[in-house]
Amino acid sequence: MLLINWLYYEKTILNFEDIVFLSGKTGEGKSALIDAMQLVILGRCDNSIFNKSANDKTTRDLMGYLKGKYKNGTFKRDQGSFSTHLCMEFEDEHKQAYCFGIVFDVDGATRSDMEYRFYMMNHAIPDHCFIEDGRVFDIRRMKKYLDSMQDRSKCRMFNTNMDYRNFFQARMMIKDQRFFDVFKMAVAYTPMMNISEFIVKNICQEEESLDLEEMQEEINDYRQMKEKLEEVQNKKAQLSEIHEQYVEICNEQERLDTLKIEQEAADYQCLILEKQEAIKQYETYTKEYQKLMKDAQATEEERIALNKEKDSLKDAKRDNAAGMLQRNIESCEEKQNELKIDVDAATKQALRKVHQIEEQLSTLEEVEDDEILALEDYDLSKKKLEVKKFMHATDHLSDFDMGQYQELKDDLLALEEHMNSQLAALRQEMMNQKNQLQELRENRKELEEGRKNYPKNLLVLKRELERRLEALHHKKVDVSILADIMQIKDEAYRNAIEGYIHNQKLNLIVEEEYFMDAYRIYKDIKEGYGIHTFSIVDIAKAKPRSLQGVKTLYDCVYVEREDVKAYVEYLLGRVVCCEDDERIRDYPVSVTKDCMLYSGYAVSHMNPQLYKTPFIGMDSIEKQLQEIMIQLHKLEKNYQMKQEIIEAAKQIQFRQIFNEDFTLQLSRSIEKAQMMDKLTKTIEEYRRSMTPESLEELALLDKKIEQVEKQLNRNYTIRVEQDKRKDLLERDINTCNDIIGKVKETLEEKTEPEQGIPESILLITSVDNMRKKQEQIRYDIRETSSQIDNHKDKLMYQKLHYNDTFRIALNPNFLCDDYEREYEKHSQNIVEEYVDKCALAESKAYECFQNNFFSALNSKIENVKTQIDRLNRSIRKHQFGRSRYEFVCTCNEDYREYYNLITNKELNGRNLLNTQVYEENQELIQELFKKISDLSTMSDPKAYQQLQQEVQRLSRFTTYLKFDILENGNSLRATIGSSSGGETQTPFYVAVLVSLFSVYDKAHDGLQLAVFDEAFDKMDNERIEECIYLLKSLGFQAIIVTPTDKISNLSKVADATLIATTDERNGQRVSTVQKWKQQVELS
Repeated sequence: MLLINWLYYEKTILNFEDIVFLSGKTGEGKSALIDAMQLVILGRCDNSIFNKSANDKTTRDLMGYLKGKYKNGTFKRDQGSFSTHLCMEFEDEHKQAYCFGIVFDVDGATRSDMEYRFYMMNHAIPDHCFIEDGRVFDIRRMKKYLDSMQDRSKCRMFNTNMDYRNFFQARMMIKDQRFFDVFKMAVAYTPMMNISEFIVKNICQEEESLDLEEMQEEINDYRQMKEKLEEVQNKKAQLSEIHEQYVEICNEQERLDTLKIEQEAADYQCLILEKQEAIKQYETYTKEYQKLMKDAQATEEERIALNKEKDSLKDAKRDNAAGMLQRNIESCEEKQNELKIDVDAATKQALRKVHQIEEQLSTLEEVEDDEILALEDYDLSKKKLEVKKFMHATDHLSDFDMGQYQELKDDLLALEEHMNSQLAALRQEMMNQKNQLQELRENRKELEEGRKNYPKNLLVLKRELERRLEALHHKKVDVSILADIMQIKDEAYRNAIEGYIHNQKLNLIVEEEYFMDAYRIYKDIKEGYGIHTFSIVDIAKAKPRSLQGVKTLYDCVYVEREDVKAYVEYLLGRVVCCEDDERIRDYPVSVTKDCMLYSGYAVSHMNPQLYKTPFIGMDSIEKQLQEIMIQLHKLEKNYQMKQEIIEAAKQIQFRQIFNEDFTLQLSRSIEKAQMMDKLTKTIEEYRRSMTPESLEELALLDKKIEQVEKQLNRNYTIRVEQDKRKDLLERDINTCNDIIGKVKETLEEKTEPEQGIPESILLITSVDNMRKKQEQIRYDIRETSSQIDNHKDKLMYQKLHYNDTFRIALNPNFLCDDYEREYEKHSQNIVEEYVDKCALAESKAYECFQNNFFSALNSKIENVKTQIDRLNRSIRKHQFGRSRYEFVCTCNEDYREYYNLITNKELNGRNLLNTQVYEENQELIQELFKKISDLSTMSDPKAYQQLQQEVQRLSRFTTYLKFDILENGNSLRATIGSSSGGETQTPFYVAVLVSLFSVYDKAHDGLQLAVFDEAFDKMDNERIEECIYLLKSLGFQAIIVTPTDKISNLSKVADATLIATTDERNGQRVSTVQKWKQQVELS
């Protein structure tokens, strides 16, 4: 083998004997040699062919090999153009040498700057090794060299990789297309994780999947024929429905014609009956009218006599003394009624106003206790009693005291005036409270966002210090508030701490180096911002002064910053926490939990305002928030109460109630009430003036007049009824005359029906019954017409549906007979013809299904079993040490039902549809048949993909088989992936050798080469020797890359051992290969 310009190999020639070990340190060029062999043998230049063995973590690529890439990313060949040669020389059985190789021209850093050509020549590698005048042959020079040889047919360059591989395979007498995959697999050891995939891919000489195209065509023909049969059958069914609908419409049309004849006869006969009945009614109404006129004359004469009698009795009553007095009484009573209307209206209005006043006073009573309206000087209960008296006085308006009314009015108007002045002040208070609420809500929002409610001037001072210090020092300078860098450890003394240092907790803290700058800034801005009360702490000067041995307020806090602790200790370190009131005088300054402070030989209680709002520590935010929520709730409640008082006060409208119109109306009504009292006395005087005799005579006359009036009323009722009856009779007589005239005219215009009058019509003798008959006939005509229209619509729909369904253009007009002719045509034997054709297509489809699916799968399964049996026979001839290996092929129990069907001997040479197998497995066969058929018609992409995957799975013979490897009778399926490296490698190499053995044509003296990279690294020496002996017994030439630590022990079983080394020469790495000798030490 010749390598020129390949990684670190500049020009290297290697000779390989039958069994050759290739070893060397990592990175010395062993894999470069193996990849060069792969490139020539596999006829590919893609990076995927370069081997990455189990022990190699590097990434290899073609350009790296060509340019000689170093680990640091630089290249051995990085200047100018160059060519690379890889050439392998072989000998045939006649010791005739021939070569296969590849030449590269490289002119840049990427693959686009590189060209290559595979070549072969029927000669040995020449002595000049494709180098002339120090220059390596490029593609053009190499082609010229090959063209110069005598046997040009066997010395050539290849235009494509595929041409090269085909020629290589033919020249090496390799018939199995799997050679390239098996050879590539053998080079790099990859743990065998799936025995079935390994056996199918590398041992079984069968295409895994079936070619379903022919079968799908036959099935598609059957499906199309079946669809055509269904179409013809559907046509016949639809045409039958159309024909039946057409016949039904014709029958209904005949019935409609008969009904119309009956209708004409009934109409004519009804006119005859109407004329007869009208004449009879006319005669009856005329006789009744004449009798009514005589009765009306007698009634009128009786009315005249009764009126004369009534007038005579009234004249007698007028002359009676009691009668005259009675008329005076009636006149007085009439005047009383007129006055009473006005007095009652005034009384009702007064009562309504009283109720309004009572409701408004009650409303005021509800808020009186609140003292907000200052109603203490107004006795509302007394006012309500006065209103009650006013209400009772309205019952007797004639005795009503207007003076008391005026007094009540003045008091209530004064109360309303007071209310209005109080409401103005109340509204001003609410406006102030609204502003307070807004401020509290803003403070709450700041606290909820994690910001304390510090005084605004303090925050202004802090912000200005931060801004100006940053501008002065060109970096952010922290300005903190003392309360923010303190935490309360003992909550029991929180109020005492907050109160004792009150304003000092708001002092600002800056680092020592910035104090004087802060002082100057404060001095500069104090007047402009009006800031006078806040302090900046000089923490460098603060001296702690804690008392020892006692608990002080300083012990109750935690200070986050070390540089501030001295100042806080200065503030709190001398204040003793007093747990016992009796010991409060023991120290100069002490304080209790309830904020009793002893200092300067005096005791006092801290002002709660000093600790009402907590500021110290982050938990003070929550406490401030709680305090604000309490204040908000209290203020909102007070605001709401005042709002309700205002709403209630708005209802007070005394001035509107006591308007001038009401007062004037009330005064006039009192006068009218007093007039009514006077009329009552007058009526009583008239009644006392009446004598018993005149009263008795008057009562008798009234009784007679009453009797006459009853008779007149009865007479009036009779006359009214007689007038009504007269009008009805006159109308009926006129109606009869009109009917007789119209019927007579109609009959003169009409003629008797040509078909005559049916007996069923002549039997009807009354107009009412005849009209019922007419109505029945009209109803039947409407129903029949409607049915005909509906059936015609249905027929039209059926015809159009037929046209749309079968893409035909028959005329759907009712009078056109296209569909009847179509119906006649499909009533013949056309359906039977398609039934026969469909049966024939089904038979052919199932025959193809049987041959291309069941028989094809059965053939593949039988072939695989035969191949595995043949391989097992070969393996038995070659024992691997103490282990014997056997390949096993059995049924996949998950598909046992399919397997039994596919391998059933009854299907051999028999029509599937005529077998017992079909009858027993009909559902399974038809389901499988349908799945394959549906592939050509399914439109849903997702469903198609799922079905396609299922059909492909069922079309693979591997679906129905399960494979295994037995070692001394024990299955390796369960141990693969979990056993030690050596145990996994051993069956791999046995399987690989068997795979290679199966793809090489040992009957001819072709290629018998096996190459293993990083082989046997986890196997012990004994197993490695057994592998080598197996290689020899199978007749392989083998090149084995193996670790250096195994060379000394294994060299005895190899024909030669080569060592790859890489040295530094003139600043470049150069790889060489040397033959190993026993005395050479390998470090």
